[in-house]
Amino acid sequence: MPDLLIEFGCEELPSSACREILEQASGLATQALTAARLPDGAVTVWVAPRRFAIHIAGLPETREGRAVSHRGPAEQAAFGPDGAPTKAAEGFARSQGLTAADLVVREDQGRNFVYADRDEPAVAVSDLVPGVAAAILDGIRLGKTMRWGDGTGLRFSRPVRWIVAKLGDKTVPFTLHDLVAGDVSQGHRFLGAPTAIASASSYRDDLRAQGVVADQAERRAEIVAGLDAAATAEGCAWSDPGGKLAEVLFLVERPSVIVGDINPDHLRLPERVLVTAMQSHQRYFPLTTPDGALHPRFLAVSNGDPAHAAVITRGNAGVLEARLQDAAFSFDRDLEAGLDALDARLDSIVFHKRLGSMAQKRDRLTNIAELIALKAGLDATTATTAARAAQLSKVDQGAVLVAEFAELQGEVAGDYAELWGESTDVAQAIREHYLPQGPGSPLPTSGAGQVVALAEKIDSLTGAFYVNEIPTGSKDPYGLRRAAAGLTRILLETGWEIDPQTLFSATADDLRTSGADLILDDETALPHLKSFLADRLAFHLSEEGVDAESVAAAQGADVGGVVATARWAKGIAAARDTEGLKTAGTASTRLVRLAAKGPDGGAFVSAADADEDALHHAITVAGPLVEAAREHADVEVALADLVPLVSAVDRFFVDVMVNSDNEAARARRYALVREARDVFLRVADFTKLTDGSAR
Repeated sequence: MPDLLIEFGCEELPSSACREILEQASGLATQALTAARLPDGAVTVWVAPRRFAIHIAGLPETREGRAVSHRGPAEQAAFGPDGAPTKAAEGFARSQGLTAADLVVREDQGRNFVYADRDEPAVAVSDLVPGVAAAILDGIRLGKTMRWGDGTGLRFSRPVRWIVAKLGDKTVPFTLHDLVAGDVSQGHRFLGAPTAIASASSYRDDLRAQGVVADQAERRAEIVAGLDAAATAEGCAWSDPGGKLAEVLFLVERPSVIVGDINPDHLRLPERVLVTAMQSHQRYFPLTTPDGALHPRFLAVSNGDPAHAAVITRGNAGVLEARLQDAAFSFDRDLEAGLDALDARLDSIVFHKRLGSMAQKRDRLTNIAELIALKAGLDATTATTAARAAQLSKVDQGAVLVAEFAELQGEVAGDYAELWGESTDVAQAIREHYLPQGPGSPLPTSGAGQVVALAEKIDSLTGAFYVNEIPTGSKDPYGLRRAAAGLTRILLETGWEIDPQTLFSATADDLRTSGADLILDDETALPHLKSFLADRLAFHLSEEGVDAESVAAAQGADVGGVVATARWAKGIAAARDTEGLKTAGTASTRLVRLAAKGPDGGAFVSAADADEDALHHAITVAGPLVEAAREHADVEVALADLVPLVSAVDRFFVDVMVNSDNEAARARRYALVREARDVFLRVADFTKLTDGSAR
């Protein structure tokens, strides 16, 4: 049972493409094996910058033959009245490699059809390898691709230069995209040479002899061991705050760790500037001393010849030095200008052509932060801190340093605020106001930071929706889904009973006051915002095991903001299997459907009809009880309060003809239906539930 090895050699692949290949190749190989009727043995994928390889364990040398039968057209369509084959029969036979005379007729489910029966011979597995290789290479979908040569062939991340195919120790030659598969692979660009792969099982050893660690797991282990050893030798610990190890892993084929120097004068820069320069631009790893201070040396992973480590290190240190000199120059210019001058620059920076300047956004954030603090019932100190942080949160938009390091916006504002005498609490809130930045991103930890982060997201969402730049499909250039998800997470984390709709509305008023050129009005924009936020809440709760229908039913009850709706949705989900919810759902759905068919009208006015008055009495009793249950956020009690109303509705539908010929009676009865419906809707939109409670 030989192993199969297929290697595709490329020009240096970006790390993102390497990760995409690693995610896809195994599944494509398994699909190709299934299509070729081969056993899907253990599939392993190895990816390095200049190559990716698929290793499949334990394939037979021959695929056994089999008898196959394919059904064709019906007998009456295959043969004419004289028994001669029709064009349909001839075409079908041709497609099967047979003649019409070879077709046989068999019955299938009471009808006669023609069949093509033939023996499929055994096939050498080596003859199937080209199809497997093509399915893998052609099946990979990469985010960015290119063409090369005459531009008519394969689209891939980088040009594919060679193919190796080994079945056991046998080479499998074939041609794919003008490349002839053989047994010769390429070694490390500097440390190796072309090498013949002896067998599928010797692939990694053959390449290691030519300076290539093909297995990414082995490569990662070597990198980590090298970083650990170098850090220990410095008496420090290495860190990877930007997650660059995952990228470096696919930038080197034979890793070696180097240690470079940082000019100690640059340690006066904010630590995040130093770390960002090391990580974002150069993929270096910072070192920290046991007391947590940044060490004036860095670690880097080289793909070069270790014999020339000194030259490589000087080059890496020189590149970092140039970056840090630029950062120091920018930092000094900002310090020379001062906080007030940086803040004054916001007047001339356009936030959005319809929404005004960055200074106007700053002022809106301050107003929103004050409103949030008030509605959340925060103490005066936290409210004052949040307002000051909001006022300074955009000061770095006018800083030269942020023009150099855009990813540090917020961080730089916090550092500058602290440098110019603001409290550490204000600085922390400024640094936190962009959080969370994604699903796994941490939330703000300070009360003031939570306020300013909410204000930032409220302003961004309101502005974009009111100028009709609402995300559609996968397009979300302003990260509004991320903002809405962050807003949801912060409110759920804090438990603040704030309805975002009030904040959206207040922000829209601020926009209008400042002269923003809005496209949508409140009647259009606010429902869009509500729906958009509802989707984010539903997604968040789904990860906690709350089903989407329960969330939609709770949102229909309009119990309040994010926190109240989440709590109510969990209550509905917990009651899904109860008889009380199901009977309430049945009654409510009947009321909703009937009300939709009837005329609009006013409130019910009694006409001394006992059946009508009985339902009206049940409505007037249940309504206040339901409101009290809503106040206490108790779904179970609310459903119990509906039980007498459910009985009254059932009796009403039995005893009363709602669509009376008497116009006055019909109007009264439809008014009752609407009023009863509204009481049920204060508990849930039962029409969103499909488990029998909505039928």
